Amino acid sequence: MTETTHGEQEAETRVLRGLEIAVALSAVVLVVEAVGAYLSHSLALTVDAVHNLPDLFAFAVSWTALRACREGTDDRYTFGTHRVEVFAGLLNALLILGTGLAFGYAALATLGHGGTFAGPIDALWLVVVAVPVLGLRSVNLAVLGRIPGRARDLNLASVVLHLASDIAIIGAILSAGVVLLLRPAYVGVDAGAALAIAGILVYESLPLFREAWEVLTERTPRRLSPDRILRSALAVPGVSEVHDLHVWAVCPTLVCMTAHVSVHEMPVSESARVVGELRRRMEAEFGILHSVFEVEAVPPA
Repeated sequence: MTETTHGEQEAETRVLRGLEIAVALSAVVLVVEAVGAYLSHSLALTVDAVHNLPDLFAFAVSWTALRACREGTDDRYTFGTHRVEVFAGLLNALLILGTGLAFGYAALATLGHGGTFAGPIDALWLVVVAVPVLGLRSVNLAVLGRIPGRARDLNLASVVLHLASDIAIIGAILSAGVVLLLRPAYVGVDAGAALAIAGILVYESLPLFREAWEVLTERTPRRLSPDRILRSALAVPGVSEVHDLHVWAVCPTLVCMTAHVSVHEMPVSESARVVGELRRRMEAEFGILHSVFEVEAVPPA
């Protein structure tokens, strides 16, 4: 059996398209930077080129996770395989953190002996490669940035974070290239840029760990306020009380809630209308795609 809500399906479609674009453009960037790193002998450009490998792997893992989620539900996974997205986000964070630590050590070692990474640095190649890479990454980020915030799951968040930090990284490399063109003796600027890149990678991994942890521990999503949800539900005509409210995320694109709703005695058709309005409000106001309300009749006084 396959069952997906319209909002959930739309979110997954947009995220999948964004990931496909990210994979394609990152593959082009990898080739361009690999050639540039070989010709320039730059540690900073080498770090960024190698960093594209876990990027590609991370994007592919995210894409695979979302494709699996689109298969819908079955008797074994009644919510589908959405939690795969969260584990993919954790894996992405580990890849980013590991890359940052490894190259941070390499940059410190290069600065320590006061030399260069692999021979004299050709600053012209640094600039020649950095300019088109900056353009490609900017286009990629612009495309992904048009996806509405509600559709951005943990995996797409990691991709957007990758691309935003990658733009900062290539900006640092371009600056290093310009400095070396003007002052060829300042060879330490290349290792310094590599160290800054490593720091960015370590820093960007931290919120991904936090967000994955919060989903796995079923914390109320940070953007949602149970008090506001209660007030909105109580504003629905016919609702007299709301209690036993629970809000959690199966994954960041699938926020769920359950609640007991007290209403005055009414026909079944009228209580169905009340529940329909409650669900409509939860999705429209809070992005909650899966809401369940247990109706309790309050006898007349």
